Amino acid sequence: MTVTEIHELNEKFQKGAVQLSELIPTGTLVQATSMLIRSARKIDDQFLKLLKAPSHSVFNKIMGLLEDETDEILFILDQLELANKKQKISLIDDFVKEGYDLMAIYSRCFDLIIGKKVKEEE
Repeated sequence: MTVTEIHELNEKFQKGAVQLSELIPTGTLVQATSMLIRSARKIDDQFLKLLKAPSHSVFNKIMGLLEDETDEILFILDQLELANKKQKISLIDDFVKEGYDLMAIYSRCFDLIIGKKVKEEE
């Protein structure tokens, strides 16, 4: 998967969050989707910076930020999944699955990038 494809998946996830908040406009859901969009944008922006990190300290700082934002998204997705267990709204189920898939892709990328950095340092 290319960086462009990952970027496009991230944008699709953000658009899904907007659609979710428009179709089910409760205060809590709007707040959650706003947080998801903010974190997804940060991940998208910082992911490119991680690939070009000029130093070990910058790399570690960006990686820490990416981990925090990924954790934030996973926490909110977990909450959405729990809240939807009784109602089984397919829109929410599909969105949560998409979010988990996107975070899995990022996680795998982070692992590969970290592995590459470790090899470079050896």
